[in-house]
Amino acid sequence: MNSSGLFKDLIRHEFRNKGSWRKQSRNRLPRSWRLVYFSLFLIAAFAISLYFALHNQLELTRLWYVTLGLPYMIVFMGVGTLRREWENDTYGWWLTLPYPRMWLISAKWIAAILQTIVVILILFVVGSLYALFISSTIQAYTFADAASFMIAGLNWFVMIIGFTPLVIAVGLLTASTKYSTLRPLSPILWILLMGGGSIFYWSGDQRIYEQFDRVQNGHWFPFTWHFPVAVLISWVAAYALIRLNAYLLEKKLSI
Repeated sequence: MNSSGLFKDLIRHEFRNKGSWRKQSRNRLPRSWRLVYFSLFLIAAFAISLYFALHNQLELTRLWYVTLGLPYMIVFMGVGTLRREWENDTYGWWLTLPYPRMWLISAKWIAAILQTIVVILILFVVGSLYALFISSTIQAYTFADAASFMIAGLNWFVMIIGFTPLVIAVGLLTASTKYSTLRPLSPILWILLMGGGSIFYWSGDQRIYEQFDRVQNGHWFPFTWHFPVAVLISWVAAYALIRLNAYLLEKKLSI
């Protein structure tokens, strides 16, 4: 098998990885009951939002507020994809695979990006179907409202996807420093991550968390040229961080 095929296999393995089996074994709540609780949560959320919609008190675009925690989730995906090797006690096997460390860490990075995109697609499709359901069954809402909802979500998710490579790379770096001689830097990175996220949400004249209150019909991609430039810079920075991760695992590992 050629090198590209081997690398794809690494990505596929990481993409299908189900996380820390030790944590799962310590969880006393059976999976079936977790699914029951999750289903009850979805039903309750649906019923509550439907109640407000029936009373014409639901602003559809504000439903996207439930996804504001998604960037933080992506950070933990980046951290978790590396940390699980230590939690599962498979780090020795993983590190001794006959592949460059750059391949190993890049496979985790790309797989986490793909997982994020899948999650975002599911959220967008489910949200859009719900908005279409509301607009087609409740007289106070129109398909224009559903379109505004979908455009708001699309703009928000484009922003998240654009910076996902950098966010995951930072998460991986936060995890790798913990298992390297740079371990004292790990708490500082966590502070920078959480603090940076707060600045991202709360700073500026138009705060991120307020964007769903000011959606204009048909206003797709309301970003200036600064956005694609910032995304490109973040991709370069993400690649540099992945190289740094590989270096730490190769030269500065502390087991």
